[in-house]
Amino acid sequence: MSQPDLKNELATAPVEPLLPVEKKLIGWSLGIGIVLLVVLITVNHFVPIQL
Repeated sequence: MSQPDLKNELATAPVEPLLPVEKKLIGWSLGIGIVLLVVLITVNHFVPIQL
């Protein structure tokens, strides 16, 4: 049994557009990540770690 050539398969595979639900999930994930990063920066600014 021969091994499939992954490079060849990826080069010839058709490009499929993202589904609307996938676009929505990507948007929500990025939005939540940015909001949580801003919250972390704000909390760290007002409540610094004291050793």
